[in-house]
Amino acid sequence: MTTAGTRIRIYSAMSVDGYIATEDGGVGWLDQFSGDTGYEEFFKEIHTVVMGRTTYEQVRGFDCPWPYANKRTVILTTKNLTDLPDDQTTLYSGNVRDLVADLRKTATTGDVWLVGGRVVTQAFLDAGLVDEIELYVMPVLLNRGIRMFSPSEDTPNVLCNLRLKECKAFPHGVVKLVYNRADVS
Repeated sequence: MTTAGTRIRIYSAMSVDGYIATEDGGVGWLDQFSGDTGYEEFFKEIHTVVMGRTTYEQVRGFDCPWPYANKRTVILTTKNLTDLPDDQTTLYSGNVRDLVADLRKTATTGDVWLVGGRVVTQAFLDAGLVDEIELYVMPVLLNRGIRMFSPSEDTPNVLCNLRLKECKAFPHGVVKLVYNRADVS
């Protein structure tokens, strides 16, 4: 599925038990894990960020400037949102396969980051559109919350083998795992 340029990438932190947020969507539990894990280098490789409306509204609620300035941002939503942060932010309500085809045609440099949330990530996985998964496993058990992966009724009942590209442990107990689809070189 990979083209010569643009890759569709998941980059996310999760607890050891597979959660990306608390039941109320909170991510404050991540604050205890400070230190450089390579985010700045990753972000330099990104041309476009894609997220769902819930993730968008959560990010807008943070007490900080829009973190995706100078990046094309696509918000997957069926609602008409107003007061978008910049002119590079657009709304999309169509098929994710069509979106990826468009992103791969129009992205001149860089990759696409699926920021989240879970429904968006799962839709891209279900469609077989994800080229790389970069996970940061945090040494904590949340015991409940929002799962990183959550198959839906649309999730194909087929095995999707992954190939480990990188594994790195950080001093604060965080483990970085980077996978590519096994059928992609």
